[in-house]
Amino acid sequence: MKLDVSRALKQPGESFPLDVEQAIAPQVISGEEVRFDPVRLRGTYMALEGGNIAVDLQLTTRAHARCANCLAPAQADVSEPIEELFHLGGDPEDSEIFVYSGQEIDLERLAMSYAVLGLPMRFLCKEGCAKAPAYDDADVEVRLCQEEELPGQRPFAALKQLLATKAGENADQRDKG
Repeated sequence: MKLDVSRALKQPGESFPLDVEQAIAPQVISGEEVRFDPVRLRGTYMALEGGNIAVDLQLTTRAHARCANCLAPAQADVSEPIEELFHLGGDPEDSEIFVYSGQEIDLERLAMSYAVLGLPMRFLCKEGCAKAPAYDDADVEVRLCQEEELPGQRPFAALKQLLATKAGENADQRDKG
């Protein structure tokens, strides 16, 4: 979403209200896709001397991902305060600052950056989810508990069998002696 700041540029120092929704694309974070409901940005913005735009906003949204423990769908509410400055005519390739040119500022990168910053370290489907049950999900082919083990999946199986055989031989010798 682009915000027209022409009124603010004509009246530097005067605060203007802002209440908008901004859609942001799903993001891949640590190898997992996170989707977002539309991001709501509420607050104010104002032009400063020199043409920079200051925003003082509250971001709210809901993020959706898979539970870190059991892979079931999970969600988390995100609420982040934003106090940021949009620099007039700055380098658009500089990822450290927000820039704009003309009379519009683009809120998409701002919304995405702060929504990602507000994510929990781990998504959980419910508080206290502690185990990963065995299930087949149509969306994700995951088999956490395998009933049939393939050869080579148990590297110490031969050693276990050898020890069992040796223990059996020792028991036989004690019985004879």
